[in-house]
Amino acid sequence: MDNQRIVLINGSRLLRELLHIVIYKARHLEIVQEIQNLDELPSAIQASDADWVIISLPFDEKTPEWVDSYIVSHPSIRFLVVSNDGSRVKMKWLESHEEELDDLTLKDLIHLLESSPQQA
Repeated sequence: MDNQRIVLINGSRLLRELLHIVIYKARHLEIVQEIQNLDELPSAIQASDADWVIISLPFDEKTPEWVDSYIVSHPSIRFLVVSNDGSRVKMKWLESHEEELDDLTLKDLIHLLESSPQQA
């Protein structure tokens, strides 16, 4: 199994640290870049050949509209949108595929991130 390459964007410091711990302990996951500014995302994904983008947003904020258009032009990329407090998780992939991931355990998160696009 190839490593799944991950770009982290924004987020509270606590959430970023927790994600680092979880991803570091997984055998097939690798954080290839961490950015603070969404404007840097296209070049970060291209430079790192990322499989996943994990974005953290405030609890009540919607997923940015540009995510859908980005997915259309980069169909292999998958987005995981996590509320800053970690209570809500949503996965977006392909053109309009979106799924709320309720009651996601750390084991489930690792399995999801390690999966190939066909398995997710």
